[in-house]
Amino acid sequence: MTGLIRTLARNTFVRYAFSGGSALVTEEVVLFLTHGLLKFPLWLATGLAYLIAFGVNFSINRMLTFADHGAREGAVHKQTVRFALLVSVNLGVTQVLMYSLTGAGVNYLIAKPLSTVVITLYNFWLYKHWVFKPETTAAAGAPGAPQPSAPASEVSA
Repeated sequence: MTGLIRTLARNTFVRYAFSGGSALVTEEVVLFLTHGLLKFPLWLATGLAYLIAFGVNFSINRMLTFADHGAREGAVHKQTVRFALLVSVNLGVTQVLMYSLTGAGVNYLIAKPLSTVVITLYNFWLYKHWVFKPETTAAAGAPGAPQPSAPASEVSA
């Protein structure tokens, strides 16, 4: 059992799912607190929940999920800007899906995870190949230059 857990923990997609799951739980709790209990308008509650989950998701992805791919060595400013751009697009997609699904009668606490599934389908590839893509400062092949390497646990995307 311990071997299985170690194998799963080394898998980039499993770590990505953990990060996303952590962000989703954070987002659902904030959404319930702000809309369900405090009665904020749905658009505001959704936005606040999304932004708070942003910090959780970025931190876990940078420090854990894509660390084996050089994310920790990348320029945090550039990664943050790319992540924020993608999150902005995702927020728009989320808002459209939330209003479409709730307008069709789906409960908002069910509509949110459904929206997240749609976004998850394209985010993994974009995180891996654009947001947390390792930056090289020296010419490839030069002594001391970072060499791209793919861990054995990498999932093709």
